[in-house]
Order: sequence, then structure tokens, then C-alpha cells
Amino acid sequence: MKNKAFTLVELLGVIVVLGILAMITVPIVQKTIIDNTDTVYQDQIESFEKAAENYVGQNPFEMTKCQTETCQITLRELQKEGLLPSGNIKNPKTDKDFNLDNYISIAYDGKKFSYKYDTNQDKEGE
Repeated sequence: MKNKAFTLVELLGVIVVLGILAMITVPIVQKTIIDNTDTVYQDQIESFEKAAENYVGQNPFEMTKCQTETCQITLRELQKEGLLPSGNIKNPKTDKDFNLDNYISIAYDGKKFSYKYDTNQDKEGE
């Protein structure tokens, strides 16, 4: 009768090979996840700034004061205007909700408006 089982050495060889594959692939997968999370976060910030730009375009007479001083508009105000989705907005980096009192700064340089979301606001709530 012929024995068709694997030997201990063969099983250990398979385990070593799987371990080596895991050591190679796990860091690559983790880096990919982190990179994608950063990309989604940056896209989210850009959508906030785009919403502020749309707000300025829809409310030009209210924005005349922003031509002489830096103005701010909160995420909550942008939601009320329908420029951001209603409800909570999830921060992909922390998996927590953005504070709706966070704001976008609106400045005018004499030629055009600029919009900046300060990402340090996200760190204050941690």
C-alpha cells in the first residue's frame, strides 16, 4: 500500500513559501490602502472648496465684503445652501464625521477668488 500523505518537510516548505509571500504582499496592500485613503480625503477637501466656489458664484452681492477681507463659510452653511450633501460627512482618514463648523476661507487677490480648507481643523477634534 502506497502512502499518499505529505511529509513534514513538504508541509513546512509550503508554510515558509506562504510566509514569504505574506511578508511581500501585506506592506504593498497597506501602502495602497493608505494612498487611496489620502486620495479620497484630498478629493473630499476639493469638493468642499468647489462648493464654496459655487456659493460665491450664486451669491455675488454677499461676497463684495470678501474683496477687501478674508471671509469664511462653514460646511453647515454650504449644506443649507444645498451645495454639500445633507447629513454627516465622513472623513475617510479618521472614519469620523467632519465637524460641520469647519470652514473654507475665501480670499480675493484683486483678480480672482481663492478657496482654502485648512486641514488642521480636522486634527483639533481628535
